[in-house]
Amino acid sequence: MNKKILTFLILVWATNQTVSQPDPSPGGASGGIDPLYSEAKIAAASGDQERTQVRLELAKAEELLWKNNLLLLASKFNIDARKAGIEQAGLYANPNIFVDQSIFAEPTQRYFDFTRSGQTVVQIQQVFLLGGKIDKRVRVAELSAKMSEQEFYDLARALITKLRRTFYFIHYYRDAIAFYDKSLIALDKTVNSAELAYKRRAVLQSEVLRLKALLFFLRKEREDLRIKVLEKEADLRVLLNEDAYRSQSVAIVPILDLDFVEKATIEGFKLDNMLAKAREYRPDLKKAVQALRYEEANLELQHANAIPDLAFGPMYNRGGTAFQNYWGITAQLNIPIFDRNQGNIKAAEKSIQVRKQELKNLILEVENDVSVALATAKAKDDLYRKFRNTYTKDYADLAEDMILSYEKRYISILEFADFFETYRSSIVEMLRLQTDRMEAIEGVNYSVGTGLIVPSYKSNGDSGTQEGGSK
Repeated sequence: MNKKILTFLILVWATNQTVSQPDPSPGGASGGIDPLYSEAKIAAASGDQERTQVRLELAKAEELLWKNNLLLLASKFNIDARKAGIEQAGLYANPNIFVDQSIFAEPTQRYFDFTRSGQTVVQIQQVFLLGGKIDKRVRVAELSAKMSEQEFYDLARALITKLRRTFYFIHYYRDAIAFYDKSLIALDKTVNSAELAYKRRAVLQSEVLRLKALLFFLRKEREDLRIKVLEKEADLRVLLNEDAYRSQSVAIVPILDLDFVEKATIEGFKLDNMLAKAREYRPDLKKAVQALRYEEANLELQHANAIPDLAFGPMYNRGGTAFQNYWGITAQLNIPIFDRNQGNIKAAEKSIQVRKQELKNLILEVENDVSVALATAKAKDDLYRKFRNTYTKDYADLAEDMILSYEKRYISILEFADFFETYRSSIVEMLRLQTDRMEAIEGVNYSVGTGLIVPSYKSNGDSGTQEGGSK
């Protein structure tokens, strides 16, 4: 925290010594953070008292995401569209009917003479696709549909990760805001006391103005956190697309399984095993493999397209040949002299090389993603577990003693202000560390492509206990 806030805290406690009687209780309002302030007071200070508080569990949020998210719905429609392409690729060509009717018959002087004295030609042709084109087209369409399915799962993976990270962010940043609110309630009283003291000429006006200015900076820092929470709430509304949470007057309160959060650990995970799981589960990697197979199937199709198709069928000619009623058979076949589809074949061959290189590059990216995600999560988890109990708990236990010691003049202003600043910073930074830790754990799940560390949800809708495993 910056030096202005440090100076502000010093002035706060100095002013309290001047304008108010010391509170003999350790948690008095003369400077420390009163842990007994009600949630209603905190809500009033935070500006959320006019918003409807709606509690939302992570299991319910994920259910709404799968049900309502517009991007997922659009991706599902895209899968259906690709599957319709499979049906279309397997269809045979329609037969062709050719009719030639004379307009004016010279012998009979009749127009459009359909009698035996007129001339009429009827020809029917069916195109037969040679070289197994239909089967190869179906294969290409099937691979295209499989690619769209992997695109759907890759999108779902990203959205689920974003949802969980947003959940953790809102939860812990709300805790940080509550910490600021408890502090600001006491500090507001201090400013009011300073103003009364100024009216009695007990303090200088410059000190009062400085108190107000520094209090403003502290409130601004708190409001910056609140704005970030509002932005994350907006992201959550887009992800869930649910009418109950769409209004800006609704404050979403995430409900986490704190037992899972506490027990979640990276211990026991080996990099080689995680890389094997990533190769098995990563949808973007599966899509890259399908893309390579798609290009290989397309090459086979382009070779088949070089084989000309046969058009075959019967023909009837009345009055147009040496015979009155002529029946014949027609056959049509293009001769591949100039166009042997060689350009498309070369393009398909190059596309295979492109996909191979892209697949190799993606494998390298996946290996690095998993390695970095695991290292990051371990670092965050180790740091959290090292200080989660003794660090903040010792500060909290010592805070009351330091407040009493300062009031009794056992320690100086600088000693107390330094302690209080360190204490307040440690609480806020610990909340941020918890956010970073859970985001890093979700980064592990995202990098592997499956839920290695996820909560197990109870069927009755309550939060489940932590249980490691794939999901």
